[in-house]
Amino acid sequence: MSVHDGHRKRLDKKVLEQSYEMLEAHEQLEHLLFAVIPRGDTNAIAHRLLRRFITVGAVLHADVEELMKIEGVGQRTAMFLTNLPKLLGIVERSMAKENAPKLDSYEKITDFAKSYFYGKLIEEVYVISLDASCKLLAISKVSKGVQGEAGVSPAVVVRQALNDNASQTVVVHNHPCGVLSPSGADVNLSAMLKDTFASIGIDMIDSLIVSGGECYSIATHYDLDRIIREKKRQEIKEK
Repeated sequence: MSVHDGHRKRLDKKVLEQSYEMLEAHEQLEHLLFAVIPRGDTNAIAHRLLRRFITVGAVLHADVEELMKIEGVGQRTAMFLTNLPKLLGIVERSMAKENAPKLDSYEKITDFAKSYFYGKLIEEVYVISLDASCKLLAISKVSKGVQGEAGVSPAVVVRQALNDNASQTVVVHNHPCGVLSPSGADVNLSAMLKDTFASIGIDMIDSLIVSGGECYSIATHYDLDRIIREKKRQEIKEK
């Protein structure tokens, strides 16, 4: 038995007795690496990862190519680490689908929405379709772009909600850059979508931004109905 085998057994025992929450950050990482690096010093690799990325969360959300620059981290190891947050999202969604959740509060909606953006490095847009009682009907990706930019077609968003037979919707997208607040384009698009949905009898409950594990409600911070009215008055003046 090598010195590394003995260390692994001691760390396995520590995990069983104390759980992951009680481990030091480098211990959490090195134990995760046991699964993909069957031999060798995962302790040293864990320390190198933390020196570069600072936190376990940053390691798991890093780009594969960046992770592979760390000594001892090959492609398989890098893919394993970056796929862990995505797997967490899959688990949460599969548990929710067993019994379609009722998203009847801001907290339930945001917790559900955030699970779709674990580990995402590019901007994506989803529409969450609900029935009149806020029960989930579907959640669909309607746009995907490069990092920090996703072109959104209002027609595609509305068509998806109609196909889902939605009574209510929530539109949600992420900001991979880490900036939670909306751009002017985000606010204007949210107002346009709300107005378009209203014209066909669908209530857009909110337009959300996800970044850094947090959610920002555009509907809470901006009076979208006022923006819609002002835009229509402006259009009348220009005619």
